[in-house]
Amino acid sequence: MKQVKRILTTAFVILDIILITGGYDQHSKMYRWIGHPLADIMANIAQFIGGVNGIGWAIIIITVILRLVLLPFFLNQQINTTINQIKMQTLKPEIDKLQALTRKAGTTQEQQQASMAMMSLYRENDVSVIGGISFLTMAMQLPIFSGLYSAILHAPALQGATFLSFDLGKPQIIFAIAAGVVYLIQAWLAMQHMPEEQKKTSAAMIFISPVMIFVFAMIASGAIGLYFVIGGLFALLQTLIQHFQRPGLEKRVAREFKIKKTADDLMSESANTAKAAVSVEQNKVVTENMSNKKQRNAGKQQR
Repeated sequence: MKQVKRILTTAFVILDIILITGGYDQHSKMYRWIGHPLADIMANIAQFIGGVNGIGWAIIIITVILRLVLLPFFLNQQINTTINQIKMQTLKPEIDKLQALTRKAGTTQEQQQASMAMMSLYRENDVSVIGGISFLTMAMQLPIFSGLYSAILHAPALQGATFLSFDLGKPQIIFAIAAGVVYLIQAWLAMQHMPEEQKKTSAAMIFISPVMIFVFAMIASGAIGLYFVIGGLFALLQTLIQHFQRPGLEKRVAREFKIKKTADDLMSESANTAKAAVSVEQNKVVTENMSNKKQRNAGKQQR
């Protein structure tokens, strides 16, 4: 299973590179391979619905369908990420010990021992340094959402289209405000379970995203703004699910997660390994000296 996941991740990363490097215009691979088919589907949905609001509903429907297809992957990643965060909080006293030892280290060797012990602490206790993030999920969503973005950006059906009397071909402040507010609520909710020290360092970065989305929606077409609103609602839904899942995951980790090796255990092992390495090196030097001495004695006897 891991091998299949690696192959799929590699394939999607290669596809992402090919698509992104080609740009987003109407002649790009992104639009020709993914955007144009999605634009055709969007036009067919709009024609089926009919009326002046058809294309707006088509954008909403196709965005919802794609989000629902990817939702299980996102939720699975959220579970893994949340479990990893809870494990990290449990390990925090041990991590703090090793960080203190690294700061107090008087020699390069002591620093290396503390760094190696830190890596071993994560590995031995099955905690991911990258936070349980799935590269497959990240690589898989990019061509889908970027293709949908290019479809909305260049779809011929959008020419002169309106939705609830809003011109989808021109920037619409109401969509920009709605998208910004939804992503702002999502960002605030995502911060609620962060440790206090992490909140201080991450708050600025977390709240930059809603501001950027608001600004971009302000200068982009109303169709892109509508797309951001629907995407934001799904992002908020995922964060709400994570919010209500967390108490159960905390109980699960408390029940199943046991620290296999502490900082003291790993530092002791690291020290023993270092002593063994020094001993081997000393034995090697002694052996070489004895060998050189024998060679010199043999040379004297020959003379």
